[in-house]
Amino acid sequence: MLERIREGSQSFTAKAILVLIILTFALAGVGGYITSGTEDAVAEVNGEEIPQSAYDRAYENERSRLQEQFGDMFSAITSDPNYMNNVRSGVLEQLIDQELMRQYAESQGMRVGADQVKAAIRDIPQFRTAGQFDNDIYLMSLRNAGYTPESFANLMQQDMTRNQLLRGLAGSEFVLTPEALAFMRLQSQTRSGGFLVLNNEDFADSVEVTDADVESFYQQNQDMFRTEEQLSVAYVELSLADIEQSVDIAEEEVREYYEQRQQQYTTEEERRVSHILVEHDTENAQQKAEDALQELENGADFAEVAESYSDDTFSAEQGGDLDWIERGVMDEDFDNAAFALENVGDTSGVVETSFGYHIIKLTDLRAGSVTPFEDVKDEVEQRLLAQQAEDRYFELQQQLAEISFEQPDTLEPAADELGVEVKRTDLFTRDRAPTPLSDDVVLNNIFSEQLIEEKLNSEIIETSDDRSLVVRVTEHQPERVKDMAEVRDQIVEQLRVEKAQQLALQQAQEQAEEWRAGAEPGEQVTLVDSIQRNNRDYSSTLVQELFKLTPNDDGKPVYEAVTLPNGDAAIVALTSVTAGNPDEAQMDGLKEQLQNRKAQVMLQSFIDTLKADAEIRRMRLQ
Repeated sequence: MLERIREGSQSFTAKAILVLIILTFALAGVGGYITSGTEDAVAEVNGEEIPQSAYDRAYENERSRLQEQFGDMFSAITSDPNYMNNVRSGVLEQLIDQELMRQYAESQGMRVGADQVKAAIRDIPQFRTAGQFDNDIYLMSLRNAGYTPESFANLMQQDMTRNQLLRGLAGSEFVLTPEALAFMRLQSQTRSGGFLVLNNEDFADSVEVTDADVESFYQQNQDMFRTEEQLSVAYVELSLADIEQSVDIAEEEVREYYEQRQQQYTTEEERRVSHILVEHDTENAQQKAEDALQELENGADFAEVAESYSDDTFSAEQGGDLDWIERGVMDEDFDNAAFALENVGDTSGVVETSFGYHIIKLTDLRAGSVTPFEDVKDEVEQRLLAQQAEDRYFELQQQLAEISFEQPDTLEPAADELGVEVKRTDLFTRDRAPTPLSDDVVLNNIFSEQLIEEKLNSEIIETSDDRSLVVRVTEHQPERVKDMAEVRDQIVEQLRVEKAQQLALQQAQEQAEEWRAGAEPGEQVTLVDSIQRNNRDYSSTLVQELFKLTPNDDGKPVYEAVTLPNGDAAIVALTSVTAGNPDEAQMDGLKEQLQNRKAQVMLQSFIDTLKADAEIRRMRLQ
């Protein structure tokens, strides 16, 4: 397989830097893999499903990264449906890549031991305080992220195994000193020669464009003159955010709301527990748990027994402590046993859960309490405001639906009843819709065949940002190819430019041939002497063309006619090449850069090869 990888890497041009997967990605990207239960999959890789929850977590992580990167521009960027579709596809492909690497690593017998996982977890900065691992922060972070210590350790083990593979592949690349020296000589090489630019505008008056030319161009380039479907609409819009701003709430209402829902402001009972866990895959697991319980019943210290028997190594080092828990946080069987203990110091019998066999000890207890009104007044007021705004929103939404249905050919009566205005747009295409209408759900309705043909009010259209709209198409222009009369001037101008460019290049080629035959270039040539690739005194395009030329073995000048990006033509002359002088002081840094680049190409080629050999099924993203 590595033979094929190397073959692929030879022709591969790196399009982007391949970022190695770091351990902390487990907190953000692939966490959904541990979700229990049945759920929809976004992809299937060699029979292994990637669950929707894994994709959702990775997508939200990518959105957060983009928001941090783009700042105030984030909203504008994410409003582009095509851009966000590319982001979603990119996230899915990353998850597929990770799953392929995990499968390959396991198939090659790569493993990471429990001690390595433990050490890696201890080194995660988010779990450290003042440079030391903090078990309380560790447990709290996992709980907030929806993990148990066992499931997180399993996830870390998978991630570290994948990284083991990546590091092995990247480490197989190397750069020899002669390679680096050759690269340095090329990079620092200097060239002498000259440029002669022929502006295509100077040839415009010599160009003749016939009717036949125009007709031929028009027939061969119909897509250039194809217009996109356009329409204009009238619409009425309700916004929950606008309604919230108009809601006024008295303090008496806030207090009444609080008293009626006091249970919501009651702190649940919390218990601090320690446990001893013997995992199912431990040899004689149940008997081992019974032995630990027997030692406790004989008077042994719980912390010492936990350290000796528990497979949960992190809590074992803390005497088995799992910190404070509320009902419903842990596995159901664990929960029932922990909350059945009556007094601090009580210990359960052996309790079996999906993780193994536990012995649980109650070490502290916090009774529930009611939070005073003044402490939650602002929160209660905000909840009440949101509730009243939502009630009003749905009430207006119902009115809008009824009136716009009863009078389907106008929106004025509905707008008058709701106290809003009917908004109207100019003609727009699907890709250039006004911002209030740019939601995919809205566009799918607006551009539907039924609304276009009937030109009647739509049903209520609800968007993801809590808006409701009723729209009516007022004008529709279907996609069409413009008549030649409409685009004749455009075609004539384009043909004139193209023919002028052809004449300029033709003259440049003739001039270059004369120079090769021995004619003197003349004073119009811009001479350059010993310039490097990164020269900024001359056009970067011309400098690049100069360094593309292959010197003659006999040392004679090389002349080449080229077309420039702006349509001008140029003759590029190469008269001499001077090899660069390698800087030995930069050798180590350059070798590292070249090695990293080779590793990037190798890793991407490796992933491409895995994909080519895999059976991958991508589902529709939700």
